[in-house]
Amino acid sequence: MMSDLKRKAKAKQTDSKIAKKQCLNEETDKTDSVKSRYFDTDKEELLSPGPSCTVQNSGFEADKRLSSSFYKKSCLQLARNLLGQVLVRRCPTSGGLLCGKVVETEAYLGNEDKAAHSYKGKKTEKNSAMFMDPGTAYVYNIYGMYCCFNISSEGEGAAVLLRAIEPIQGLEAMTCNRSNQRKEGSKALKTKDLCNGPSKFCQALAISKNAINKQDLVSSPDIWMVAGDQIDDQHVVNSKRINIGYAEEFVDKPYRFYILDNKCVSVRDKKAEELLRSG
Repeated sequence: MMSDLKRKAKAKQTDSKIAKKQCLNEETDKTDSVKSRYFDTDKEELLSPGPSCTVQNSGFEADKRLSSSFYKKSCLQLARNLLGQVLVRRCPTSGGLLCGKVVETEAYLGNEDKAAHSYKGKKTEKNSAMFMDPGTAYVYNIYGMYCCFNISSEGEGAAVLLRAIEPIQGLEAMTCNRSNQRKEGSKALKTKDLCNGPSKFCQALAISKNAINKQDLVSSPDIWMVAGDQIDDQHVVNSKRINIGYAEEFVDKPYRFYILDNKCVSVRDKKAEELLRSG
């Protein structure tokens, strides 16, 4: 009898692991909405499995995407103006929309910028998206297992790295996507930790190099931007970029922008925040 109980327990654990793996990039048939000013609160988004899933009245559909003119800016200006806008990814399995407000960015100015992949005009197959029309997605892999998502701007080889977003729609799917990339037994993720880093939000939104790199945000059926909040200058922190110790005199350039007091920002710069508050 004891051996039968052990076999049943083992089978239950196996079924649980299989179910968890199947969750990756999938959205359930339950209502997956969050109370927010971004939503039509009278009509919630109902998600159901399968590519035929349609989303109505969420406010983030592709026909509301930002036009090409939004991206035709200098790299620094685009990095600043992206704050508050909404990144939308169509879930590759369900067709539902995964959305988050951009709360942190970094500008990489191209030819002149020693921290940029395109420094001195270097153009390769890997970074060619940086030289494409403004509004082109540039996705690259790091450490062989993570991705970073950028958007090209005006300027030869210039692009903006999105460092963090604030989840606002599709949280159940985002949590599932992130959980499947974490160690067994890890603590449950808090909402503020779902997308508070460049690779974290790529996992949450199922953004990969193979799927998204070189896609035009103005026309792609898979990923786009929608107008969101207008962030006042008094709420925008300007500081140096993260983890670019190799960039010599460009290490301390204030090319990072983030929304003051937003809990989803990856790394705070307390000195820059104090300066902003005192100014």
